[in-house]
Amino acid sequence: MRTRFHIEKRKDAAGNLLSADRPVFMSVTFGGNRVVIGTGLKVDMNGWDADNQRIQASYPDSQSLNNWLESMQEIAIKTMKALLNSDKDPSSENFRQLYQHLKPKYSSGFFDLFFKFMENNSSTWSSATYRKVRSLYNLLREFDDQYQTPIAFHKLNSQFLDDFIAFCQEKGYQYSTIYKSVNNLVWFLNWATDEGYNVYRDYKQFYKLMIPPEEKSTLPLFLNWDELMRLKEYVTDNRRMERVRDLFCFMCFSGVRFSELQQMKKEDLKPGEIRINKPGGGVRLIPMNKYAHEIYQKYENKYYLNNSAFSPMSIITMNKYLRLMGKETGLTRLVAPLNEGEGSQPLYRRLTAGIAINTFIRNAIEMKIPVEIISRFTGVQNDSRVRRIKSDLAKEEMNKFNH
Repeated sequence: MRTRFHIEKRKDAAGNLLSADRPVFMSVTFGGNRVVIGTGLKVDMNGWDADNQRIQASYPDSQSLNNWLESMQEIAIKTMKALLNSDKDPSSENFRQLYQHLKPKYSSGFFDLFFKFMENNSSTWSSATYRKVRSLYNLLREFDDQYQTPIAFHKLNSQFLDDFIAFCQEKGYQYSTIYKSVNNLVWFLNWATDEGYNVYRDYKQFYKLMIPPEEKSTLPLFLNWDELMRLKEYVTDNRRMERVRDLFCFMCFSGVRFSELQQMKKEDLKPGEIRINKPGGGVRLIPMNKYAHEIYQKYENKYYLNNSAFSPMSIITMNKYLRLMGKETGLTRLVAPLNEGEGSQPLYRRLTAGIAINTFIRNAIEMKIPVEIISRFTGVQNDSRVRRIKSDLAKEEMNKFNH
């Protein structure tokens, strides 16, 4: 089976080629049959990329429109599979009838439909429920801005879930909060499915893929000193990977969060000191040790947009390269799985930017730095991670008697 998209070419009475609002069609060929199906989209001739069979990126709302074309192509594949597994002949007419039955209703995009979900149901929700759903909408928007591919129904699979969970963890969300956010996302997806806008069911596995909050291990992931040093000494010719290594290690050596790193200006970094501006006002000062200072010197005389201290980078990019470097440096210590039903995983598969602050806490505790000082460095009073990591370290020390 082969699918192609093309734009209608038609001339007016004077013989001139029409160029405005031309319909886009999908043709499906199989076994000597050819079926032409209207996509419901119209685009100006100069907005169509014939080579890639997609709407040009510069065309208004091209992202959502191309997502719809991708969705139509996937439904055509599903239609053919279903037809071959049925007792019907794979004829043009049978294909067209089954396709029309399987295809979703057209929507202008994931977020437009999410907004419609809020509009249609908000009158029956409490103000608290509306705020939760609206917060999820804003969170998904933020995630979409950093995600490598735009959010679309056909992309909501286990990979999306892993990336979304990691994104929320870097923002400092507790696992129970992330679980509730996924629950609200599934609520929206159920609505979209019932309304006929979504035909993809991978999201139904989200609950099975997530460990319930009450069953999830409470011990934060971290790198021990040897693992951190291996990552610090990693050599690469890839400049982006080099920046990921440096920024991650800077956070591990300083106790700075990813969000704080992204907001840091040149004037916030001085020899011997890191200045963190608190959201509600005030300042947190962190002494700069020799490891953080070494990285700081490397970027001290480089200049970035808005006088940023370091090169801007998305969480998704950082996580991607961290896992690659972790694998190459042999970070294979087995850790608890992210999703329910999985076995223990090598550490490199769980590496994210959020592990940096846990690494700082863990190694600071091993260096006998007082808990109250560690909490002051991280900027979180009575930080539960400090207590949990310290408790786990105490258990490790006690287990030495068992050898």
